[in-house]
Amino acid sequence: MEEYTVSRLSALIKRSMEQNFSRIQLKAEVSALKVHTSGHLYFALKDAEAVIDAVCWKYVAQKQNIKLEDGMEVKCIGQVTTYPMRSKYQFVVEQFELSGAGELLKILEERKKKLAAEGLFDSSRKKSIPFLPRTIGIITSPTGAVIRDMLQRIGQRFPRHILLWPVLVQGLDACRQIVEAIDGMNALSEDKKPDLLIVARGGGSFEDLMPFNEEDIVRAVARSGIPLISAVGHETDTTLIDYAADLRAPTPTAAAEFAVPEKIKLRADIDRIFSKLNLIMSNNMEQKRLFLRSNKILDIRGLMAEKIQRLDYAFERAMSSVNKFIAAKRLLLAHIIVQKPQIKANVDDVFQKLRFLFFTRFESAKNNFAILANGMESNSHVNILRKGFAFVESPDMTPITSVVEAEKYHSFSLTFLDGKLKVRREPTQVGLFGTDAQT
Repeated sequence: MEEYTVSRLSALIKRSMEQNFSRIQLKAEVSALKVHTSGHLYFALKDAEAVIDAVCWKYVAQKQNIKLEDGMEVKCIGQVTTYPMRSKYQFVVEQFELSGAGELLKILEERKKKLAAEGLFDSSRKKSIPFLPRTIGIITSPTGAVIRDMLQRIGQRFPRHILLWPVLVQGLDACRQIVEAIDGMNALSEDKKPDLLIVARGGGSFEDLMPFNEEDIVRAVARSGIPLISAVGHETDTTLIDYAADLRAPTPTAAAEFAVPEKIKLRADIDRIFSKLNLIMSNNMEQKRLFLRSNKILDIRGLMAEKIQRLDYAFERAMSSVNKFIAAKRLLLAHIIVQKPQIKANVDDVFQKLRFLFFTRFESAKNNFAILANGMESNSHVNILRKGFAFVESPDMTPITSVVEAEKYHSFSLTFLDGKLKVRREPTQVGLFGTDAQT
């Protein structure tokens, strides 16, 4: 009879087990899962009648797209081996996946209901996206088309300072890195903290997007004090962080468009609104000018001519002031939009306030114009003509104020309230020789 040592026997059993069960597939339920501080996973695989201990090393677990949980139905590929120190056999997992899409959907639906019940998806807790963020924090892979496309799109629309936090966007360790990135961005000092966060990755399979369905990521998104846009996958892809984010973008490129306005269009809108405002002010001033000029009936020269001329000059100065004021406010608004990203009101609201400011500024000028107009009206020759008097004017349009002056002319005109009457004087007598009515 051959004699064996315990060590040799254990080694022979180990070799036999590994040779006969070198690469097999097990379908079983995960039970008693423990995550060691080293990152290795220890758990049991069981069915209705038996159980086997299992281990998944850290480097293997990090490559998988799903996170193991108790009760999951999984398919595991690996080999059977022994652990000589305890005289036990175990299954070393080299790869695992859920046993079916239905099982995964069931898990996600239950998780979604749980998180929704806690209020993490409530619309009342969602924050507004800033109109023009000073700094945008992007959490994504530092390589690939996603980050390049986003940087290019933001640069085309309205260049902003970008703070990139590189992370894995696939695999078991992606969840931990993304959670650390979200919390890390929020922990930055106020002068470095982004005004907006974007969590992004490109399209992929259902399993590839699983890290964005993890409970830890959803909670990190929900507790972020910085407004956050989720941009994971393609338009038809939906993950749980989409429900917790303040805004969901169908693609990473769309997230870049949501993050900043289009500078060219914004400038065009500013020009259009200021042109409309300038036209309104010009029309208003012109109406006042026409109103005051209406008092220059019959174009009579004299005392009123000086007042009217002074009024014209006043209007010209006021109009020049309006144009300068609009130009100054236009430059100020452009400066505010670029330098003050905390503006959250839309541009139309800003212009409404500016418009109100313009009208307030010129209200005193309008009142002064009204006072002048009332003064002109009360002192106008028209009021005198209404009382039955007439205005006598020589052929060269010089006012005649006495009989002596009237005898110097063979004809002159009399101006009544409703028109002029031209008369000719008989040289040998003072009186009217004939009349030519003019209305």
